[in-house]
Amino acid sequence: MPFHMTDPEEWWHQMKLMVKSPTELTRMILPSMQKRNSGTIIYTSSRAAGADLPWAAGYSCAKTAITRFAGILQNELNILQKDVFGFDSNGISVFSTHPGEVKTKLHETAYPEKTKKEAPYVIEHMAKMAKIRPDFKAELAAWTYVYLATGKASGLEGRLVDCTRDIKEVKKHVTTTPRPRITNACG
Repeated sequence: MPFHMTDPEEWWHQMKLMVKSPTELTRMILPSMQKRNSGTIIYTSSRAAGADLPWAAGYSCAKTAITRFAGILQNELNILQKDVFGFDSNGISVFSTHPGEVKTKLHETAYPEKTKKEAPYVIEHMAKMAKIRPDFKAELAAWTYVYLATGKASGLEGRLVDCTRDIKEVKKHVTTTPRPRITNACG
């Protein structure tokens, strides 16, 4: 059975949809936020940003990219709003979120016919994963977004926020855990 890799066109389509689109929208709205030193940006990411999910390389890489973008943008704004715009502190918050595995028909419709024909093991593996996934209500993520937008999420800025857990527990965990550093074998 041949090894199946994501079609390169599909890979770049996912990157454009999940990385380029939100960053371009940010580029359009950020100047007005910077002038008034106020605003909240929330990107939809996924736990997949930190997981090696088989046959989801395009998706996982896109979610990793938008999660890293949120963290880097938050750090840049923390510097720019004080040093360049002259505010006492940064009033713009940036978050990425893992909304949870809300059940949709995506696992039934997401695969092209080529994958179904040439790599049915991909479909079978994803179906097995779907069966063990817990059920989450979309309302949980929605209420987390409301919480983030109200300004109560101090300390979570620039971080990946898990919407599947109580937000106050998440905040306590994140604010007591050292900020992760991306490193490589060279240090």
